Amino acid sequence: MTRFFCLRKGNRGISTVLGVLLMVGILFTTIIPLFIYVNEVNNYYDRTVVNMKIADQERSMEDLDVYAFGHSQTSEKIDVFLVNRGSVSLNVTRIWVMRKDLQKTLIFTSVNLSCLPLQLDASAQITIENLSLTTILESENLNYFNIEVATERGNKYPSITNPLHKTAFGWETGVQDFQIQVIVLSDWGLNEYKVETIGADNSTSGFYDIVKSYQVHGDFFTIIPVPRAGSYNVTVWKWKGGGYNAKVGNSTVVLLTWSHPSTLRKFDDT
Repeated sequence: MTRFFCLRKGNRGISTVLGVLLMVGILFTTIIPLFIYVNEVNNYYDRTVVNMKIADQERSMEDLDVYAFGHSQTSEKIDVFLVNRGSVSLNVTRIWVMRKDLQKTLIFTSVNLSCLPLQLDASAQITIENLSLTTILESENLNYFNIEVATERGNKYPSITNPLHKTAFGWETGVQDFQIQVIVLSDWGLNEYKVETIGADNSTSGFYDIVKSYQVHGDFFTIIPVPRAGSYNVTVWKWKGGGYNAKVGNSTVVLLTWSHPSTLRKFDDT
């Protein structure tokens, strides 16, 4: 005898509901969390790309002048003079001092130099003093040092005075470069200026330079090289009435020394 077993309609309905609930449970516990996770990963990637582009742009806008000099002729310490020439502020995080033979290197960081990290605003300048090189000094023919400064954004700037040489008689620089840097703040855009630099004492007497500045970052910037340390009178003139006849602000006196070879002055014509 053949027997047939049939489920009642009520049991089939319960099975269908349970199956749907099981599928919904699987959907909410696996697929939807996976979708949310992938979406978050994509958003994180997009934010990272944007942040990296911004960081690269800011890194390219950094511009730092570095000058390293002996603290004094008899000292075994150096001073590092910094001028932020860029349009963004920067953080100095490391100072590297590398000997000629590369066998001895000093790294100054926040661990062994309290002023680091050092924030330097746009157009600001500062001197970091008394960096001791005693531990890496050797014989005179090896005591040539290259100094580099690193920033938080990853840029590295070598000293303009590299290589710095410690001799029995004192310190010598690879480049003896005294500079007066001048910024003229201007709203006029098409104006022309000249910078007049005259020595203020007998050792630097005479008329040294007149230049027409060029526009950068919306203002006018120029560098006046001078032949030696000393005191200088700096005056800025604006083109007016067929010549440089209009004086911008007041004349300023600057002092350039062995440990402070470059200085920056602002004149306001806004």
